[in-house]
Amino acid sequence: MTELSEHRFSGPVTVFQDMRLPETAIPAGYSALIDAYKLAVPLPRILSATGEHHRITERDGWRIMTPRHAPQPTLEGHLTFALKYEGLDLAVLKRLFLET
Repeated sequence: MTELSEHRFSGPVTVFQDMRLPETAIPAGYSALIDAYKLAVPLPRILSATGEHHRITERDGWRIMTPRHAPQPTLEGHLTFALKYEGLDLAVLKRLFLET
């Protein structure tokens, strides 16, 4: 795991892979890993991001977490977030481990 990975993660977005987010937010967990490593995998049913508001919302296929949930912008940070808040997604994990 290299330190270069911290520079690959995106900032706030309103659209992720043709899916509109309910508010401007930063992709987190599996969505950030899929984007940063350009993983060719089926998207998880619910994607996660961190927003500016201090409430957790779930809408339109997105779970928007609070700023305090924001992971470190590293492979380890987003992987820890994904495993803690999104459960196991073996398709994403397999592709990710093949890429790293």
